[in-house]
Amino acid sequence: MAQPVHLLIVRAGGLAWGLPMDSVEQTFNLRAHRVHRHGQANMVLFRDETLEVRSLAEALELPSTDEKAAVIVWAGGRRQAFAVEELVGQFVLDRLDVPAGARGRFCSGIVLAAGDEVVPLLEPGAVAGAWGTGNELHFTEMQRSALLEIANIGSSHAATALSQLLGRPVEIGYSEALLTVLAEAIDRIGAPMSRSAIVDTPVAGDGGSVLLVFPDDAAEQLCGLLGTTLDDDMGRSALQEIGNILASSYLNAIVQLTGLELEPEPPSVEIDLLGALIARSGASSGNPMDPTVLMRSNLTIESSDARFSFLFVPRLGSVETLLEALGVGTVAPV
Repeated sequence: MAQPVHLLIVRAGGLAWGLPMDSVEQTFNLRAHRVHRHGQANMVLFRDETLEVRSLAEALELPSTDEKAAVIVWAGGRRQAFAVEELVGQFVLDRLDVPAGARGRFCSGIVLAAGDEVVPLLEPGAVAGAWGTGNELHFTEMQRSALLEIANIGSSHAATALSQLLGRPVEIGYSEALLTVLAEAIDRIGAPMSRSAIVDTPVAGDGGSVLLVFPDDAAEQLCGLLGTTLDDDMGRSALQEIGNILASSYLNAIVQLTGLELEPEPPSVEIDLLGALIARSGASSGNPMDPTVLMRSNLTIESSDARFSFLFVPRLGSVETLLEALGVGTVAPV
């Protein structure tokens, strides 16, 4: 089924390409700025910040022509600029899926622009080389079932604890688990330019970190149910406690099933644009190619129209350690 997608259409290598607006920060006139060579990378100073400039055409293995503009994107958890020949404009068009074998290394689908021009939709993280379709991980049904069981147990524990804290019924529904490399997991968390709250819980003994993301105004609504706001210390303290409950519930589920020693450390709370939050979080310090589990669930509080989504991203040094402890083997690239 076609789904509307907000994108920026650009031209590179003489062809049209779509960049998701969720990943686009802004555009600028590249000709008005001097590009410097630093080692193997091109750099530009834009608004007192140095950014890597990557030719979109060259990244797509196409001949590059006169690149007049640049698009600042979030890719693999960091900002960089894609140099393009032309900024065509922003559009909301229906996204069409294509068979997996026809997607290529950088594309996730297509749209039909004016005149039925086929425009591939690019994954900025893949274009930037942070991850790609060749880095996907293969999981057996037994492995997926084991991870689903962790999600179910963790959700049940978290719902019970939050219900006691809030004094009202709470439901947490499991949605999906994505098993991939860290760089892609970071890109899949949400729109980098959305204002979000994040609770970052380190795991003792270099066990990685648990990131809980409350997108848009979800954290503010949650604080409102507790009679406070994110603007005061009480509100942030409440969000920290909720994050601690959620993180501990999922970690306890892993401990229950594996016997691994996973002890959460005190969490921190930050509010900012999601991309900036992820870049400063403990998860961004890992190897971009580390296997990572991303669990997505929905949290619903009865008698309120507030609905929250959070993402659980354990980086346990290697997901293989987790799968081995579950007794379901290891993962392997496709």
